[in-house]
Amino acid sequence: MNPDNMNRIDTLANIGSSLLGVQMEAGELGPADVSADNWIFGYCFGMFEAMARYANLDQYTDGMRMMSAGFGRLVGEPAQGGVLFRLALEKQEDNAFQEGAAVGETDLLAWAKDANALPANLTRYARRKADQV
Repeated sequence: MNPDNMNRIDTLANIGSSLLGVQMEAGELGPADVSADNWIFGYCFGMFEAMARYANLDQYTDGMRMMSAGFGRLVGEPAQGGVLFRLALEKQEDNAFQEGAAVGETDLLAWAKDANALPANLTRYARRKADQV
């Protein structure tokens, strides 16, 4: 892989994990919450997947690399990125995961069209869930 392509993947992974990290912090979520709640996990996956598609990354090579790197950055353990990516692939049939993924994708694409439309549905979900406890 050429260095320019690797830099692009790293940049996209950083952007995605930053967008998610800000929402997680605002929703008082931690790294363990990423895979503990299927809706949250799906939301993260949906944002990363939409970012890969928006950037025209091949889903089987650079897209997988970007998503794995993004998950690793998001949870603060780069080695866990690939594990979380594979786990996300196993969750594809889960309804809560699918719903979260659709919302995450929508949030990312809305932000891509309008920089003022910052993704916020992960924070909203976390706050609603906390209010129910």
